[in-house]
Amino acid sequence: MDFAEFIREYGYLAVFFGAMIEGESVVLTASALAACGYMSIYKIFVISCITTIFADQGLFWLGHRMGTEWIVKRFPKVASVRDRVFSLLKKFDIAFIFSFRFIYGIRIASPLIIGAARLSPIRFSVCNALAGIVWAIISCTAGYKIAKLCGIEKFSATKAFMLIASIVVLFSFIVGLVIKRVHKKSTDD
Repeated sequence: MDFAEFIREYGYLAVFFGAMIEGESVVLTASALAACGYMSIYKIFVISCITTIFADQGLFWLGHRMGTEWIVKRFPKVASVRDRVFSLLKKFDIAFIFSFRFIYGIRIASPLIIGAARLSPIRFSVCNALAGIVWAIISCTAGYKIAKLCGIEKFSATKAFMLIASIVVLFSFIVGLVIKRVHKKSTDD
């Protein structure tokens, strides 16, 4: 069973767990399936939006309560991301909260580290809720519209996988370029 078949088989449950963990590919694929009539785009939006907000809020509180040393001790790979996240957070706290969902490799570690950085819980909660809504709108709309534009009328696991893989790669490339440009600009100042 390939990725798209898995999402088709498990439907909204796959969307729930996918949105909790590096979820763009799951939400994009599910949205493409919605364009083919297999799922409801509205249910995908609601599930992905609520799940990402609550998952990131939970990770924030865990980081806020336990601190950075506990996190690094439990998850050693977070140490390599921690300094980069702290640096981005100091310079662009609100922008970073809005963008970390779109940056591959730091999605799960970011709310933990933001919490450990002792950012105001109210500030994070408001930004997190707004960012979760924006992320769900962009992800759902992208998968749905691109499937429609590419003329995927019937479900094809190969077409769906190739479409979503292309979107994820392109989007990651664009986000990487933007972050590199912003970082370069901030170091020049």
